[in-house]
Amino acid sequence: MLVLNAIRKSYQDANETRLILNDLSLTVAQGTSIAIQGESGSGKSTLLHLLATLDKADSGSIHLSTGQQVLDLLSLSEAQADEFRQCQLGIIFQKFNLIDCITVYENLLLPAQLSQKLDHDYLQLLLRDLGISAHQNKLPNQLSGGEQQRVAIARALAHKPQLVLADEPTGNLDSKNSALVSRLLVDTCKQLNTTLILVTHSQKVADLTEHQYLLLDGKLQCQTQGL
Repeated sequence: MLVLNAIRKSYQDANETRLILNDLSLTVAQGTSIAIQGESGSGKSTLLHLLATLDKADSGSIHLSTGQQVLDLLSLSEAQADEFRQCQLGIIFQKFNLIDCITVYENLLLPAQLSQKLDHDYLQLLLRDLGISAHQNKLPNQLSGGEQQRVAIARALAHKPQLVLADEPTGNLDSKNSALVSRLLVDTCKQLNTTLILVTHSQKVADLTEHQYLLLDGKLQCQTQGL
């Protein structure tokens, strides 16, 4: 379970302090998918950075239950945060961020090896479920945009993380590939019991998740339930 409680985050803008997140609270059950929408500058990326332990909140708490322990994400040391990102967290970027000089399969091997969770059978299952088994020995730049994004999803799940963060994961895809890849992402996370936090401007993508929220005035407002 992921629990955010009374998160506040501000930034100094010239001589003015700008409050981005204002006593934001959220509870997400393990294996649940949620979508977060909001205008540019509303704090969506800031929230993802806090969840990824790439930034610290001014106050509040973020706790993630990993089965055997509960991690206080805002109190982790730098070394502990690095271990958390390697072992428990998957991130999917809009621009894929694949390593072009190694094969698709080698892109998946990296996070699995770093986290010491290498499972070749599992990786083959991911490739099959995401429809990219035939491309595993190709370089990423030999694939289409939709195929590269499927690889990015597989890489984010390669080390069996507890939490996946997706920042506009289909923003560079056409509508057909966007719908297909989004459905694969949500369904694969559900099968793996991995919590998915997805930031998107697309209502169609948001509707694929179990719960949708609007980030407004620094707080999350529950919109509706999907699926």
